[in-house]
Amino acid sequence: MREIYSVKRKQTSINVSGSRIESVRGKDILKTGLRIIEGGCIGVAGAIGGYNPEELENRARKALSAMVEYPYELSSNREEEIDLIKDIFPNDNLINEVEAALEYLRTNHRDFIFSNKVNLDTVNITLANENNLKLAYKDSAVDFSLVFKEKASSNIMDGFIVFQDRKYDKKDFIIMADSILNAYRNTVDFTEGNYPVVFLDLDDTPLIKFMTDLNGRDFGTGSSLFSGKLGQKIFSENFTLFNSMNPADTCLTPFFDAEGVVNESYSFPLIENGVLRAANTDKKFSTLYNLPHTGSAVSDYDSTPQPGFARLKVKDCEKTAKELLAGDKGIVVLVASGGDFTPDGNFASPVQLAYLFDGEKLTGRLPEIQVSSNVFDMYGNCFRGVSKNEIWPLGGIKAMVMDMKVSKI
Repeated sequence: MREIYSVKRKQTSINVSGSRIESVRGKDILKTGLRIIEGGCIGVAGAIGGYNPEELENRARKALSAMVEYPYELSSNREEEIDLIKDIFPNDNLINEVEAALEYLRTNHRDFIFSNKVNLDTVNITLANENNLKLAYKDSAVDFSLVFKEKASSNIMDGFIVFQDRKYDKKDFIIMADSILNAYRNTVDFTEGNYPVVFLDLDDTPLIKFMTDLNGRDFGTGSSLFSGKLGQKIFSENFTLFNSMNPADTCLTPFFDAEGVVNESYSFPLIENGVLRAANTDKKFSTLYNLPHTGSAVSDYDSTPQPGFARLKVKDCEKTAKELLAGDKGIVVLVASGGDFTPDGNFASPVQLAYLFDGEKLTGRLPEIQVSSNVFDMYGNCFRGVSKNEIWPLGGIKAMVMDMKVSKI
């Protein structure tokens, strides 16, 4: 049985240095992987760019000699295509739009220096086999990843303006940039204690424990903190966690996994209303440990599938960020590096850049802080929810709010 996995990516990458465009690079790369499944084993070979089909098949058959077991039924009898490609920058206007954004920053935020990258990506990802499987996903998105440094600062970097979206408007960019940079200039203090801490839902830091301990391998071997708790209610009624491949939740990620599995609504609930429903599995670990199959295989174009995460998505609630704060002062985590969970679920992280937040706008920059809690508190009694509204008009960024201990560093 033959299966072909193909990834075509076109990218324009603008490098920014000293608040100006330094260089523009483009690439257009096709990567093709051929899988041959025979005798309960799998052989994989890959090619970049044009390739000889016969030579690729010979290499995949040769790889079968490694005896990599794959006794699983291939996905079959489904044809589906999702095409989300949009003309984000009409008339190839990307460079002009980025230059206009940088000109605004140079003029209105002279006390900062901006650097890093802006990328425009288009992907075409397909997976097809001889069992009448034919899946295709096409998408495009702009990815702003601007680092800022205050000119008077001795730091290498002080913060960032980051978003990924299928749309762009300079006015929306200005709203986001002004929000972050104006509040940065207003330094404020606070009293140590418990606060509603706001993580932006593009930040994986508070979800690290689920990435490690809801991996099907660790869960199945009993080495996960959550092993043995399947079907139990261990978190808040308001907490639902998906491994999502839904295009509404993520850009440039196909709606199917690397084994051609398509979940209902393109996502799978790992935790539903506080109840642990599943660990993340591909076909192998679902079979090996008798776990629900979550359709969560990932792989490079030229490798064997294994369990992984597309995007962990916490379900929104019916409240705005302001309603979730309920009159309390919130603390937004913008830059947090170095945080982690212990094996028993305790969490602590230094926060290099944090803001006070009233539920609608950032009001001031806090000194460096540390936030701490335990995973069962963070997503249990201390979990307030994920806002139904977006913090800024770009990136679809929402606020995940939970009560935590906040202390100064």
